[in-house]
Amino acid sequence: MAMYYGLYLNALQQDLQCLAFAYRPLALDTSGLTWPGWGGPEQPKTNKQSVYVDIALESPVDESPRQFVTVVQPPAELAGGKEESHSGTEEGDNDVAGLGTVIDLPDHLTEVARLASIRSKSASTPPAMSDGKDGGFDYTSDDLRQFATEQDFLRDAVTEQIFLGLVTFAYDPKVDVCDFVEDLSIAGIRFVYFSKAKGRQSKSFAERLGLETDWNTCILLSSVADSSCDDIIDDGYVEDHDIKAQLPRGIESIRSHLKEVDDIPLQISLFAECTPDSTREMINIFQENGDIVCCIGSALKDANTLTFAAADLAVGIEPIPHFNWIALGSNQVAALSGHDVANDGSISTSGALVTQYALGAALTCIPCPLFLQHDTSLYTLMQVISEARRLVGCIQQSGALLVASCLVLVLINLVCSLCLLPPALTGFMLLWVLWAMVPLLGMALLFVPHDENIMSTMPLKNQDHVSDMPRFSVYALIRMLPPIVVTILVYVTALERMLADVPHLGQLASVFGRADWLALDQEQQWAVLAAQTFAMVAFVFHVVCVSSTLMYRTRSCLEFVPFRNFAWVVASALCLLLTFVLAALLLAFGEAHIGRVSWYTYLIAFAGPLVLLPLQDACKLHDKKRWTRLQKLAKLEFKTKLGQHSPL
Repeated sequence: MAMYYGLYLNALQQDLQCLAFAYRPLALDTSGLTWPGWGGPEQPKTNKQSVYVDIALESPVDESPRQFVTVVQPPAELAGGKEESHSGTEEGDNDVAGLGTVIDLPDHLTEVARLASIRSKSASTPPAMSDGKDGGFDYTSDDLRQFATEQDFLRDAVTEQIFLGLVTFAYDPKVDVCDFVEDLSIAGIRFVYFSKAKGRQSKSFAERLGLETDWNTCILLSSVADSSCDDIIDDGYVEDHDIKAQLPRGIESIRSHLKEVDDIPLQISLFAECTPDSTREMINIFQENGDIVCCIGSALKDANTLTFAAADLAVGIEPIPHFNWIALGSNQVAALSGHDVANDGSISTSGALVTQYALGAALTCIPCPLFLQHDTSLYTLMQVISEARRLVGCIQQSGALLVASCLVLVLINLVCSLCLLPPALTGFMLLWVLWAMVPLLGMALLFVPHDENIMSTMPLKNQDHVSDMPRFSVYALIRMLPPIVVTILVYVTALERMLADVPHLGQLASVFGRADWLALDQEQQWAVLAAQTFAMVAFVFHVVCVSSTLMYRTRSCLEFVPFRNFAWVVASALCLLLTFVLAALLLAFGEAHIGRVSWYTYLIAFAGPLVLLPLQDACKLHDKKRWTRLQKLAKLEFKTKLGQHSPL
């Protein structure tokens, strides 16, 4: 027994769960017990040896479900009794026989055993026991009131019980969870564990997860009034060093602590004594402070439904393997209707064969866009995060190309209008560029290969999105200035050369500024259309060049060659080909003298990338320096927790 007690103390120090097994022997004479499965009431079975019988205990008053208690019958010669004949049918005879054969029975169970022996003679079913008022095995509410403390009740409950053994157990995480948590930390994602257990048990499991369990790393979300622990100190924390760290106690104290003290609640990874309501409230606090919350939880816990809905992204996990499979026999297992034996990972509720687990998981995971099987590695989520980061970066670059193209076209036509010239691009040309060419190039940017450093980049907070808007506006203006200048120069030089009555560029404004553009003669109208066609070709060519520099935000074209993106190569070739075909059709059926266009117009149109690409890399270099400083600051804020590791 000392060995078991030492095992118990060792388990307590390691915050393990303990489960003890014991039984209480109840000696009865089973020679008179008549069971339906033993031959019926006419042929009672007599057994002189030790037997184990499950006696059904049921209450005739409230008809509660049956309970079973193990009964041990030792041999008659060991018990000191002798075999007697129980052939009488009178109640008095049975009463005397029952009293004479009850042996080795505790005093407070003698009456119960006597009643069981008496009733077994006159019934063809297992002997029914009375409720607690007649001395049943279960404790009634009146009996429980007799105990002053819980220790008194436990002491009475284990009286005269035989100890069988002690089992210690603990919740162990999956094999790859520790590495998964570490990789999340490298990626700038904080893993937060919400536990409903006490602080010590929560820290024990958090240590197995690889989380920090030092000073000031666990916050209790339950209020002091809800705590039932008698040895708590101050705000409910057992350790003295947690008191000195000024940790908040209760979910209602988190916001005031963030406002008046520090931001430790946003930096720790462990919350204990959590309820579903407090967990959802803490998720809202994270979101209020600019964090994107991804909730991972069991698919079979219905309390997680509202928590999944409160998070920005939710992932349901199958807690037990293959809960959407049904058993057809001892050696046959089949999947639900709509599933094959390989199990595709989804939750099926179609057809008639739907287990209660699958239905419950389907209802719980309604807010979850992702679902993981029990044997699926958590590194699947790392792949999802990596792909999501790549796509978000590509979408940002594609959006920047579309917005910049719209602004550039507006500026080009605005400058032409200020110079008293017709617009450089007509309406259908604007539609051609904005609805066909730019979207095609933007879609090609979605196929940019993965950056090897994408999972070591610190994500930014979901707040203050326009703090760097002036800097990005300057970048956009510098990077899109060459297309603006080149398009206007090509348009002006081509228009000047195709008009015979305009000797030099200075007279273009006088020609088109004195008359309405719709009142121009046919030669002038064809000259304007041809010049606009040249401007459209030059603009599309430069937009293709600009898109080649938008593969990555801070990597120059020398670090990543754009031709490695096969989708962009195809889209660029298609854009240039279609634009040249459209331009050829417009010029072929026109009457403009395109042969008059000077050579320097073509030089300006197709030599612009020699100036454009260095400007792009110069802006990227400046942005990279700023981005590197921001990343260092973000990592410093993520890993440095002022006051967390100090007990003072």
